[in-house]
Amino acid sequence: MLFHVTMTHSTENCPAYLPPDKQKTFLGETEKMFDFARQRNINIQFMVTGVGHVMYALIEADNFNALNSFFGNVPFKQDVQIEPVGNIKDTILAFKEELAKKQLTGY
Repeated sequence: MLFHVTMTHSTENCPAYLPPDKQKTFLGETEKMFDFARQRNINIQFMVTGVGHVMYALIEADNFNALNSFFGNVPFKQDVQIEPVGNIKDTILAFKEELAKKQLTGY
């Protein structure tokens, strides 16, 4: 399954404003986070940052529980919104198939 994830954090919780020793710890924990994902068959297809303490990700996981476990291990406080999404090509194909069925059956 694909999931679109929006992650936000406050200025007070932003890793960029941590003291240098805590930034080093944060970076080490971040590396562990990606190892944790790989061990659970979670594929982070992309993760980007935006303006205003927000990050976005497209993540493939077997199910929501795997993703929930992953974000429970993120090394800093943030709000996470997780939405299941699908590839638009698959959506268009499914729409065409449904339309063809309706044309055949009249429903």
